[in-house]
Amino acid sequence: MRSKETSLSVSVLASMVEGSLVAPSPISVNGVCTLESPQPGKITFIRAKSAEHVARELLKLPAMAVLVPRDAMPEKLPPLTAAVIAVKDPYAAFLDLLHHFFEAVRPAPGIHPTATIAPGAKIGAEVSIGAYCVIEAGCSIGDRTVLHAQVRLYRDVTVGSDVELFSGVSIRASCTIGSRVTIHDNTVIGADGFGYVPDPKTGIRKVPQVGDVVIADDVEIGANTCIDRGTIGSTRIGRGTKIDNLVQIGHNTVIGANCFICGQTGIAGSCTIGDGVVCGGSSGLADHVTIAPGVRLGGWCGVTGSISEPGDYMGFPAVKAYEFKRQQAALMRLTRGRERKGQ
Repeated sequence: MRSKETSLSVSVLASMVEGSLVAPSPISVNGVCTLESPQPGKITFIRAKSAEHVARELLKLPAMAVLVPRDAMPEKLPPLTAAVIAVKDPYAAFLDLLHHFFEAVRPAPGIHPTATIAPGAKIGAEVSIGAYCVIEAGCSIGDRTVLHAQVRLYRDVTVGSDVELFSGVSIRASCTIGSRVTIHDNTVIGADGFGYVPDPKTGIRKVPQVGDVVIADDVEIGANTCIDRGTIGSTRIGRGTKIDNLVQIGHNTVIGANCFICGQTGIAGSCTIGDGVVCGGSSGLADHVTIAPGVRLGGWCGVTGSISEPGDYMGFPAVKAYEFKRQQAALMRLTRGRERKGQ
């Protein structure tokens, strides 16, 4: 994304987000900023739920615009230099305004002369293929897809339309990527799963990994993430799921639609994860567990067995969040009791 040379009045901005201009000011807004680093002529937002907090924050701001929650608007505003726009959800309104100040930068369609494309590979309309990309035999790329520099598609890979693969992405043989998928730098899709068995002759025998990976439409995958191919059959990522950086997903795992898999999560092989599941940062799942739709795992959560009921879970081994909090409270009481006894 790059910034646009745009200047909008606060009244225009208010109308764009169906907001109320409660503290008008003749300010032109030409960009965005954070609440922690306010800048004149920019717009930011306040998510505080109390009128007192909102009032304190407003007093700190220079001549700029700010989106505030309508439900937390102070009854009486002090003299301000900032223009205040009251909206139902400041963060959502802020997101709606971003595209007025930034635009996506898309490489022009075409194939860089250093790219290597096997004869017979199918390339759609308006595709952009960057420097030193490698596209092997049997591959198919949909319309308007962008491959940045040094992307590699191994044999028989299928990539849908409006996909963006950033530098260093590697899609291994026979994997399928849906449409409108974004995969960030240096992620590997379809490497061999971690499959080995003891062998009296060799010590350790590798299990051939002959499956694939199937990624549905509208998925986004962060940088340096690895999704292993199935041993037999497919590893599957459901439609609309978002996967953060540095995530490991083992062979034959099936992840449902609209899940959030946060950074440094590790998911072992053959897990089944329902729709709408959230895996907090650095959470871990043992192999062959099933997670019901609507489960939310807290950060550093360790799942050692299947979870059949939706809700919030925490701890290692993972238990319902309220039970984990009771355990922690009991542990603190025990520790304090021992301290009082001098133990």
